[in-house]
Order: sequence, then C-alpha cells, then structure tokens
Amino acid sequence: MLWCDACNEAARGRAASQGWLIGVVVAAVLASWIWLFIQPSDLVIGGWIGTVLAAFYVSARVAREVLHAAVRIWNRPVAGAVPPERRPD
Repeated sequence: MLWCDACNEAARGRAASQGWLIGVVVAAVLASWIWLFIQPSDLVIGGWIGTVLAAFYVSARVAREVLHAAVRIWNRPVAGAVPPERRPD
C-alpha cells in the first residue's frame, strides 16, 4: 500500500495494542463462561487455565492481523498513492 516504514510500524503498534485488549476481553469472557457454566473441578484446573491462556494469545494475534489489514484497506488516501518515478541508472 506504499506506506513508509514509520507509518507501517505505527499502524502495527496500534493494531497490536488493540489486539491485546481484544485478547484480554476474549479470555475474560471464556474464563467467565468456564467458571459459571462448566464449573471445572480442581483436578483439571490447569487444563482450563491453559485453554484460557491459549485463547488469549490466539485471539490477540488474530485480532492484531485483522485490525492491521482493516486499517490498510480503509486508508483511502494511501490507497491512491502513486509510487515515485524510478530514475534510470
């Protein structure tokens, strides 16, 4: 999309912070659902904690990539950018 390196890094940073926030929300919802409806026993609590942590990490990574792609798609001024002319060597 012809973004400069600084613009790309800034967009990735914003998407990463928003992705971690979405990961926390997904993990909290999943943990609440497990705690309230499944009511796990103490015997397998480590497995449930691992499941919540895995859901946190995967959802944060997926959200980061989706948010970054959405920003790149919706950024109309950048989409109309014209690459600089190449100088013949």
